[in-house]
Amino acid sequence: MRHIEIGNLDPEQAKRVWEVTEYCRKAGVSRREEQRLIKILGRYASAHELQMNIVRPNNRSRC
Repeated sequence: MRHIEIGNLDPEQAKRVWEVTEYCRKAGVSRREEQRLIKILGRYASAHELQMNIVRPNNRSRC
């Protein structure tokens, strides 16, 4: 583990980290999918990681 000086951090490069349960609630993700994401990513993840790992049902049908 590295020691980081808080004064040296650049807020422009900071990532938004979400709690997986909060993100899923706001995005309308099912409880089952939420549990899968927690198993894969842990309790916290970036929005990009969450978006890339959510499996959404295919609701569109082709005629």
